[in-house]
Amino acid sequence: MRIAYLDPHRVPDPATESLQILQTVDGLAQAGANVYVITPQAQCSADSLLGRQVHERAQFFGLTDYSRRWWHISKSNRLFYRQALAWLRKNDADAILVRNLKLAERILKEGIKIPLIFETHEIFSQTYREEHVVPTRKEQKKLHSLEIREAFVYQHASGILTLTQALADDIQDVFKVDTPIHVAPDGVDLQLAAEALKTVRQPNHEPVMLYLGSLHPWKGVETLIRAMPLVPVGRLWIAGGGELRIAELKHLATQLEVLQRVDFLGPIDPLQRFELIAQADICLLPLTQSSIASRYTSPLKLFEYMAMGKAIISADVPSIREVLTTRVDALLCDPEDIEVFAELMSCLVLEPSLCEKLGNRASSVAKGYSWLARAEGIVKFISGLNAV
Repeated sequence: MRIAYLDPHRVPDPATESLQILQTVDGLAQAGANVYVITPQAQCSADSLLGRQVHERAQFFGLTDYSRRWWHISKSNRLFYRQALAWLRKNDADAILVRNLKLAERILKEGIKIPLIFETHEIFSQTYREEHVVPTRKEQKKLHSLEIREAFVYQHASGILTLTQALADDIQDVFKVDTPIHVAPDGVDLQLAAEALKTVRQPNHEPVMLYLGSLHPWKGVETLIRAMPLVPVGRLWIAGGGELRIAELKHLATQLEVLQRVDFLGPIDPLQRFELIAQADICLLPLTQSSIASRYTSPLKLFEYMAMGKAIISADVPSIREVLTTRVDALLCDPEDIEVFAELMSCLVLEPSLCEKLGNRASSVAKGYSWLARAEGIVKFISGLNAV
């Protein structure tokens, strides 16, 4: 099977979206597919992100990156779309895999006679609606265009990939489509995790609770900082985010008089993330009640926490319950209940035996979420579409 994976973001690249694409195409290649990755010219190598060479069946075609030209001041990806369409017309593929909504729409409207599978990580119009509670006229117009674009792609794609069953259900409910859908949660690099676990580490002087990931408001990181005054011992490590967002969270920690117990580590090199997780005693996954957080997300860090055998405290939302079971392989609680979050954090910092029990179970569950397992499911799904 020949799969063309197209995206307007550079791949390889340290950005989370590009890293997820890189892991996906590497997994597809391991699963037996020949994968052609068509993106703007990358600025780094795959091995600098994966710690190894990507599988030989994954080939990268770096197109001209016009966003780096001095005269290209627009944020539009139209020039990339033209190059991508030209590539598709000149090369043979059995399927096209895309996770960019505008690009998917453009390919479908061009009438390219290759099945297109759209990988979606959210209902974009729903996310936009929640971010613009009182929309201006301009925002209302943009929302309407977004709804039309989504409906077109979901209706005309040959297949849809979603990260969660909740997202699949919402697409069918909102857009009334009968397009085949395959649920493919994100995964974890079990090899990197296993290598990180080989290193023997000294116990921390005091318990370390880690949050690793982006610091977008919907991630709910404020919940952790607000909980810290109620947690008797331990340090909170927050890894990721940019300077502005970190400054906002530092201000909150200062107001709550816990800044001396909260360490902001900044962005983490992708190859160092397992080493960082290994140093923590407890790993945290706060989220909000927004749709993208509670129903659509499949966090990479969740599976990485699990693979490293860490005790996890997470928001109790549908997207997480598809993977974890409270008091079996993690502790889950209402994402808006700061006191309960603090109670669970306090419980684990004071009960190492419970941490070990939860971590062992999470590690066992993680074995079913490798990138290869995810890719094998996707290849089977695409093969079934082509057989129809």
